[in-house]
Amino acid sequence: MDITLTELHEAQQKALKQFIETITTRVATAYLFCFALQQRQSAHTHCFAPPTRSLWFQADLLLIYRDEETRRANEIQDQANSHSNAQYQYITVAMPYGEAMPLLEAGDPFINQVFSKGTLLYSHGVALPKRWGYVCHKTWLQSMRREWRRWFNTGCQFMDCAAYCLMDSNFGLAVFMVHQTIEQACKAVIKVLLHIGSNTHNLAWMLKLCSSVIPEIGTLFPRNSPDEKALFNLLKGSYIDCRYAAVFEVREEQAWVLYHRAGTLLRAIGDRCNQQIKAMERYAGADYPAEYQQIYCEQSTGS
Repeated sequence: MDITLTELHEAQQKALKQFIETITTRVATAYLFCFALQQRQSAHTHCFAPPTRSLWFQADLLLIYRDEETRRANEIQDQANSHSNAQYQYITVAMPYGEAMPLLEAGDPFINQVFSKGTLLYSHGVALPKRWGYVCHKTWLQSMRREWRRWFNTGCQFMDCAAYCLMDSNFGLAVFMVHQTIEQACKAVIKVLLHIGSNTHNLAWMLKLCSSVIPEIGTLFPRNSPDEKALFNLLKGSYIDCRYAAVFEVREEQAWVLYHRAGTLLRAIGDRCNQQIKAMERYAGADYPAEYQQIYCEQSTGS
């Protein structure tokens, strides 16, 4: 999945959710995908007026409607696009199910790309169709090793910087370095174990996603008490506050607790990802001719 919606502002996510509910109620929808997303925000300041901020986004959508829908594609597109306003823009491509599925099966570039890399916003109680494809274990292994070295090694280097800051009693900067350690390590998990893209700095989302494959991660930042919530908010806020706030105060014990938890997280992620890489090495190094190392398999188009 290349299109991610986690970067949208809370109000934008709410508006998109409302649009999905409205259009899937009014149109007999089989699938609704987002295959392109643009967003921006602008701030306006004036000597004689309070500052204002405006948010804007545009979502390009593929709506595949079911056979019982009686309206034509252009009417459905007009229906969907009519929900646009100055802040939220929707550009919809509508297509009947009976036309889209044969195109998917035939390998149509547009349909395949949307099904493979777009974000599925709605599905009418049916699983995504499957397509046949090839997975090369050697290529997959090379990709895993490359992403592992990039993200996990960077996380370890940030951890070294955090240790130096602790020794220098610079606890605010130490917490920022711990934040970067955790972010980079989580991206290693997302790339190596989940094989999806991630362009977010949302630490809560990344930790929750990673805990789905490494349950131990879910116990490191529980947020089940006021003190734990305050500690996590301190960690999360360090990404901005350490660099831009006039004052960013961190107690020594808070910095050390977060540092040790980040160390535990690194060990858990290191063990699990190395297990996965070793498993893939066994597949890629099997004793059969090279031409058979490309395994024919059934691959879901879902991300």
